Amino acid sequence: MILYEKGQALYLNLTNRCPVSCSFCVKVPWDYLFEGNDLRLKGPEPTAARLINALEAKLGAGGGCAEVVFCGFGEPTFRLPEMTTVGLHLKAHYPQVTRRLNTVGLGDLIWDRDITPELARYLDEVAVSLNTADPKQWVELLRPAPAYREEGFAASRRFAANCVKAGIRTRVTAVELPGVDLKALETFARSIGADFAARPILA
Repeated sequence: MILYEKGQALYLNLTNRCPVSCSFCVKVPWDYLFEGNDLRLKGPEPTAARLINALEAKLGAGGGCAEVVFCGFGEPTFRLPEMTTVGLHLKAHYPQVTRRLNTVGLGDLIWDRDITPELARYLDEVAVSLNTADPKQWVELLRPAPAYREEGFAASRRFAANCVKAGIRTRVTAVELPGVDLKALETFARSIGADFAARPILA
C-alpha cells in the first residue's frame, strides 16, 4: 500500500529503506502492518506519477483531507526527487492541504548536502524523530547503519535547526522510552525555535 488514511490525513508510503534500525521500531515485529494496512512495498518503489495518481483519487476536486504526510515504514528523504515532485504538485493544486514530512533527520547525510532549501519549497511542517539529546544513547537507540553512525547525531540536530531557519514549522519528537531525558531534548528543541512532542511507545 502506497497511501493510507489516518484521521484527517493521508500518509504516503514512499520507501521501506531506512538509515537506522531503531530498537523500538515496530516494522519487523508487526510484519510491516499498521492499523490493517500492509506497508511492505513489493516490487519497485512508487514513482512520483503513481503517488500523484493515488493522491488525486483520494483528494478529488475539493481536496478531501487536511494534511498529506510523507512517511512510511522507512526514511522518506531517500526519495527526495519523488517527494519534491509530489510536494510541488500538492502545493500548486491543493494549497489548502498541509504538507508534512516525518523523518529521522538524516537526509543531509543521505544526499551529502543541505536539503532544507529544497524542502522549504513545498513543506509546511516537518517532524524530526531525534529521540534523545545524548549522542551515545542516540547510537544505542537508533542503531544507525555504519555510514551514519559517526555523524548521524550531530547531522540530525543540525537538520532540525536548518528546517527552522528555512521557515518550515518544525517539531522535534521522541518516543517515551525508559532512561531518555525528554526534558533535555525539549530544551534543545526550544533553543532552535522548534516545538517538542513526546510519543507513546507503540505496542
